[in-house]
Amino acid sequence: MTIATSLASTAAAAQPTPLAQAPQADATPAEHAAPAGSAAASEAADAPQASAGAPAQAGDDTVQQLDAVQVRGVRGSVEDAVDAKRSRADISDSIVAEDVGKLPDNSVAAALQRVTGVQVSRGGAEASGVLVRGLPNIVTTFNGRNIFTASGRGMALQDIPAEMLQAVDVYKTSGAEFVEGGIAGVVDVRLRRPFDLEPGGTVAGSLGATYGDQAEDTKPIGTLTAANSWDSGYGRMGVLGSVSLQQRPFQESTAFNDIYTLVDNPADPSEQVFLSNKIGANLTRNNHKRRSANFSFQWAPTDNSELYFDTFYVNYEGRNHVNFFMPLTGLVTGDTVESVTLRPGTNIVEGISARDLEIVSSTQAHKQTSDTVQLALGGTWENDRVELSSELAYTWSTNKSRAMTLDFTTDGPLVHVDSSGDAPNVQVTGADGSPYDVTDPSIWALSQYYDDWARQRGIELAWRGDATFQLGDGFFRALDAGLRASRRTATAVGGGGVRDNLSGSPVFLDQVPGLATITPGNVLDGARDFGTDRWAASSYDFHIQRSDRIRELMGQPLGRPDENPALYFDNEEKNYAAYLQLHYGFALGSVPVDGRVGVRATRLESSLNGTSTIDGEQVPSQFEKTRTEILPSFSANLSLHEDVVLRLAASQTISLPSFGNLNPQLALFESTDTLPARGSGGNPDLDPITSDNFDASLEWYFQPGSLLSLAVFRRDIDGYIQSYADDEVIDGVTYSITRPRNTGEGRLQGAEIGYTQFYDFLPGWLSGFGTQLNYTWIDAEAESPTGEMQPLAQVSRNAFNAVLMYQLDRFSARLAYNRRGAFTSSFSASGDQPGEVREGDQEWLDVALNYDLNDNMALFAEATNLLGGNTYNYFGDPSYPRDFASRERTYTVGFRFRL
Repeated sequence: MTIATSLASTAAAAQPTPLAQAPQADATPAEHAAPAGSAAASEAADAPQASAGAPAQAGDDTVQQLDAVQVRGVRGSVEDAVDAKRSRADISDSIVAEDVGKLPDNSVAAALQRVTGVQVSRGGAEASGVLVRGLPNIVTTFNGRNIFTASGRGMALQDIPAEMLQAVDVYKTSGAEFVEGGIAGVVDVRLRRPFDLEPGGTVAGSLGATYGDQAEDTKPIGTLTAANSWDSGYGRMGVLGSVSLQQRPFQESTAFNDIYTLVDNPADPSEQVFLSNKIGANLTRNNHKRRSANFSFQWAPTDNSELYFDTFYVNYEGRNHVNFFMPLTGLVTGDTVESVTLRPGTNIVEGISARDLEIVSSTQAHKQTSDTVQLALGGTWENDRVELSSELAYTWSTNKSRAMTLDFTTDGPLVHVDSSGDAPNVQVTGADGSPYDVTDPSIWALSQYYDDWARQRGIELAWRGDATFQLGDGFFRALDAGLRASRRTATAVGGGGVRDNLSGSPVFLDQVPGLATITPGNVLDGARDFGTDRWAASSYDFHIQRSDRIRELMGQPLGRPDENPALYFDNEEKNYAAYLQLHYGFALGSVPVDGRVGVRATRLESSLNGTSTIDGEQVPSQFEKTRTEILPSFSANLSLHEDVVLRLAASQTISLPSFGNLNPQLALFESTDTLPARGSGGNPDLDPITSDNFDASLEWYFQPGSLLSLAVFRRDIDGYIQSYADDEVIDGVTYSITRPRNTGEGRLQGAEIGYTQFYDFLPGWLSGFGTQLNYTWIDAEAESPTGEMQPLAQVSRNAFNAVLMYQLDRFSARLAYNRRGAFTSSFSASGDQPGEVREGDQEWLDVALNYDLNDNMALFAEATNLLGGNTYNYFGDPSYPRDFASRERTYTVGFRFRL
């Protein structure tokens, strides 16, 4: 398994090749320009272009040749990928499947974290939240088609089964042919089609199991792909089908300090101190289960035409089980306090002991399912001067969630809390210091429950048509033109909220048969001592399967809660786009130059329907918006030497607000003993984010299959969307309302360097070693809604990857280290501490081993998070610690086959 910087090309690509003759990748139309800096910038430079919608794949003959002679394994994938990168017209990188069903890492998101300039979030035993050069605003496409999950703008890349993929391309610069909407770039996921594989039939698959170390649970995984192509007498035909089952069990835990409030010191009312309202821990268990399938049919009735039909389906199922244990330290008074200690040199409480302190045991049971289906029918036709293509795509996606949370309370006779370290420690004892059993269900009384459900759905019908015209060997070599039209709908409904005990009598945990359980322990996995490792809780299965029994016990109506108008929205967007793009080529003295200049025009008509809160009343509301954008782009590739290319690019791009952010809904929560009045809502007045982009990349292919590259970039961003808390007065009550808001002007600038090489010159078995190293530095800030400069959320200043690879004979291995520097995660914290939430440094170590038993079968073993990968964050300053989390470690073993 490996990370590569482009799609693997032919075996011949591994041989020394002058830059102007570099082999072309199995490319998207944006790459149909000639190899960068080619003196001729000939017909290859002017090959058919993409749709107005997105990148599409190259011709079938090229693809067939690629897989028929492709070098398999770590080494072949990396070397071919480096050579293929030379032919790209864009500043881009890729990850590549070594063979059918063999993409690097265990998911698309996990594999992307190895790419120069890409960062991810980790949690729940998997990677997610992909960022390109620090920004999450990416367009995700499938074989060049827009794809999304439910009412979102994009698709969660961890939902895409890696085993079905041929490659994933990351475009960091934008051409006119790309779907608008991603100021960070485009991630194009390419599934295999039957013509990608050699004729005569292919059957490939895998069978294995994944073990979650903290979860102490094992789940089976497997994939199967079958394909064939043949001469039918009516032209060449081919079919391909794949199915996949992926599961990932995990258990993770977090010790936390909640928001800090400035209060009178319970032990000395003459001074004020910062005291955390709640201090405790949570334990999360789940199993990410994904079932997926795809089918593709291709028919080439003539040598210059093709029709295809693609289908893709993925189902996600998650059963999140979360247990909280929380002493309510904000309720400590002078009558109950035993002692208070302050963090040295501050007035921040780091230790407190109190008598008869209320403790909450909360069990959250979540069940979530999502289904996404995409169907696409398209075709191409070409001759020596023209290529035409067209495609009609339909995408349908839904997400359903169900949640039932039970809160139980008890009074701890004597509670000791110590927050002097990066993770708090909580001890509960008897009044005399004797042991106290918090696992006893008879001491816990049901205080309230949260009963919630939600359903979201997204549908898009999109058509594109494209043409590329060859103009000859003059300055302008080709003209691309395209149209795209789409209609997108996004809807959401939901209901529920907090429910109190109306039965008139207390309900204790031990009084309901089948309800009580005890948490599994192992809080923080030994990385820190939380003190209270187990406590009484309620059963997940009881929550989900016997919800009406809980409602009955609490004296509430039976059945699912009524729909809440505040959670409803029904939005429609119509998007019309057209683009023109010229390919050019000339010689600047002895330096060959080629590139593209283009413009994309898009008109967006949107209708937003939801519920607004006006003077405390919920009223239906509708917002109509129309926006037209003209988005120019330019690129130039200069071949400074046969092994050195300089790429320059400039463009304007936009990103649209998410449908959820546009929802005018508002949820309000009254003040409690431990929390102020607060709320959260959407913002229908959000504008799209706009960005002016400038990029340069210098690439040195210093020997076959090797690369040293340096890139610099700048984004001048206006209207970046981040969540902020601000005071709003509703019905005479001041609430701290968190909403997404447009920032003012901002900028993101940085540099990235990458290095790839196998060490052929070493003797004997040492020649099998290779490395991939990359480093990214980013500086980013924007003007907040109140006019102050703040860092952009989620952007790490520093990120580093080091991959050690080895391949010799039948054995291959990869050891991958990833480090992501500190970053701001949000500005929406309430309380009296700094409002900015900062995430600390994160580092991860993964390993993959592979041994080929023969040409048809291989054994594999993989492990993630070998370093333990604990994460932590704080409120603005480490003096205000927030969360310390223990992340899951997983092990996977199995075998792959190809017949």
